[in-house]
Amino acid sequence: MNKTLLIALSLSASFSLSAQVLESDNYNSYNVGNLTTAVDGTTVGQGGMYAYGGTAANYQIVTGDATHAKYLQVTGGSDGTATSSRYVFKSGLATAWSNRVSGNNIIKGSVEIYTGTSTNKHSSGVSVVSATNGIVGIRYNSQTKTINGLAYLQVNGNPPSNGYYSITGLTTNTYPANTWIKVGYSYNKTTGAITYNIAGSSQTLAVTGASTVAGLDPSEFDVYSSPTVSSATDPANTGPTTFGIDNYVVEASSNATLATDDVKNTKTSVIAIGPNPAIDYLNILTEEKINAVEIFDVTGRKVPVALEGNRINVRDLNAGTYIISFETKAGKVSEKFIKK
Repeated sequence: MNKTLLIALSLSASFSLSAQVLESDNYNSYNVGNLTTAVDGTTVGQGGMYAYGGTAANYQIVTGDATHAKYLQVTGGSDGTATSSRYVFKSGLATAWSNRVSGNNIIKGSVEIYTGTSTNKHSSGVSVVSATNGIVGIRYNSQTKTINGLAYLQVNGNPPSNGYYSITGLTTNTYPANTWIKVGYSYNKTTGAITYNIAGSSQTLAVTGASTVAGLDPSEFDVYSSPTVSSATDPANTGPTTFGIDNYVVEASSNATLATDDVKNTKTSVIAIGPNPAIDYLNILTEEKINAVEIFDVTGRKVPVALEGNRINVRDLNAGTYIISFETKAGKVSEKFIKK
């Protein structure tokens, strides 16, 4: 066997040990039209995919450009309630993760997100979840036109509390309607470290007052869209709001590198809001001073709350969906959360 072939086989073996594809799709083998016939989360559609929320017409395989021959298009709901959320997923990730190569304790993925109409107010993207909560995710916000993150965090309180948090401040870059953006993420089960990649620039998540959590096992990869508004004075969402997904890959790996320019993220630029859903307190984790905070229910009614340091007591709120809106010197931040 010649030397060149030996080198090639060695490189191939090295790659197979460091990365193992758990789930992927580019939708090119699908038929244009409805992804599935039902949206109950149990009826299997094209490619073994399931949908939940809305109607079958909200989940379409559409024809794209030369780079994206076909892709999945999701049309979001028009209000801020849970019924307007959309979910697409496959089964089998938990089994694939359990059967991963020994030492591949990092789950990482990449996906191309299409901003679509970028109208109304919606947050759309992908998330890797465990059997009980989210682990890591990345999404596009149509109001701010930015890419934000999701992360499971432990808040360093007494006692400490865990939950799924919305992460803003990862980038100041904005992306207009009808734009493709390649993004990535990773979670290290051994160390708990979370990284994000946005259009080729990677960073490790660091949040004031919180830490990432080790030991979580992924069970599902979700594509989702969730409407949101900034305040009671925002106009209601009208007309269809679309976004798209293409060329996604979820891997088990021993290497978390998402790009060649990894940079440690500074805590000052990141704001984490959660846990979501919330039971007793909603935390705002930031090094910036919070100048004002408001919470609205889905009817636009302002509900009385008090800021206690960096957290809000939501224990007395009725169960349901709410919008939190607050201001720092960096600007206004708004997020939807669910009170259990």
